[in-house]
Amino acid sequence: MSALFGMAHADVHYKIDLRTPEHHSANVEVQFPQTDSQTLKVNLPMWRTGKYQMLPLADGIRNFTALDDEGKALKWQRLASGEWQVKLEKPGPVTVSYQLYANDLGLRVRDINASHAFLDASGVFMYSPSSQAQAISVSLQVPKGWESYSGMKKGPSPHKQVHVFNADNYHVLVDSPIETGINTSYDFNADGREYQVVFWGEGNYDSQKIVADLTKISAQAHTIWSGFPFERYVYMIHATSGEKGATEHLNSTVIQLPRFNFREREDYLR
Repeated sequence: MSALFGMAHADVHYKIDLRTPEHHSANVEVQFPQTDSQTLKVNLPMWRTGKYQMLPLADGIRNFTALDDEGKALKWQRLASGEWQVKLEKPGPVTVSYQLYANDLGLRVRDINASHAFLDASGVFMYSPSSQAQAISVSLQVPKGWESYSGMKKGPSPHKQVHVFNADNYHVLVDSPIETGINTSYDFNADGREYQVVFWGEGNYDSQKIVADLTKISAQAHTIWSGFPFERYVYMIHATSGEKGATEHLNSTVIQLPRFNFREREDYLR
């Protein structure tokens, strides 16, 4: 991975290389800060926001490795589904790397193909319980022409094909999905807040009408809720080959509808 990924102010650095999306895979690297104990426990959740069942997300992980700050391989063992334990020879930072397989759009957890990647952190980014509360950066290395979107704060991009997001902690990251790829996006303001609508996939939708309707809906949110956990919100719309449903997050919503089901008003309103 390139040194272009660096983010000086974060404590935990996530790097994901998406430059071979046609294989439905990516390479992930996590740089954990100083660890003073003899072991470092790392986990991949067995759930995602809004999905009230156990998910075998760790089954998509291959080629797990762990290195110390000098690049020396560390011993590790997998203790349970979604949990790894790394043995440290001395206190220090640890870098964990693994290959991720992602080809399940319908679960709204992870999907990577030649035109996009949808990344919900619960199925993509491992965490350590010891550093969940620490600041985070996420760097994506993407194919040429891809754009990246998330409700997280954008960080400075060191390169056109490296996109950076920042989160206050893992809890924010795990509720802030990322959509990156060949997309169409629109920006609007409503009730003093910034909104973005991102479309992925061809379909019989009218993007201008959707943006206009979402603008009206977003402007009325204050009549239902007295406050907002966000200053900027992203609607991610997937025109799919059959997958459907939606999941609401802290600062965004992902909406899936079969690509030719946008025209009938009943389907559109739903």
